[in-house]
Amino acid sequence: MTDSAAAASELLTRVVALVGEFGEVGDVDRDSVVAQVGSTRSSIRALSLAPGLEVLTVTQLVAVNLPNTDGLRDDVESYDSQLSLGALRRSDPAGVTTDVLQYYTFPAGSLDDIPLLTVLHMVLSAGADVAVRLTGGQGAS
Repeated sequence: MTDSAAAASELLTRVVALVGEFGEVGDVDRDSVVAQVGSTRSSIRALSLAPGLEVLTVTQLVAVNLPNTDGLRDDVESYDSQLSLGALRRSDPAGVTTDVLQYYTFPAGSLDDIPLLTVLHMVLSAGADVAVRLTGGQGAS
């Protein structure tokens, strides 16, 4: 394993422990972990872009198979503008139905555990809150 791959693997190990503080950790593989926070599921992937630059990419499934209406578009745009971190998007803006996902990528390798926990909690909890608003608590399960 290269130093970069080892650094990404170490970061992912930390993420697994930290996410377990406020959500459920599911499948873990060499590069990513699946986590559940509220009714949402997320894939969190650790990547090493360069020596000393490890990033986490978060893809959170906020809602599944919603009617793709103008109202949903407006709600997604509104909730997206209210997020402190991350971006909220519809998976298929032109389809009859769509999923809603939150994306966030950030450099995390140099963060200590408490700041890393804080960022992960802020991102994933915000997505879980949006799920409740969009689905009335039904979420992405």
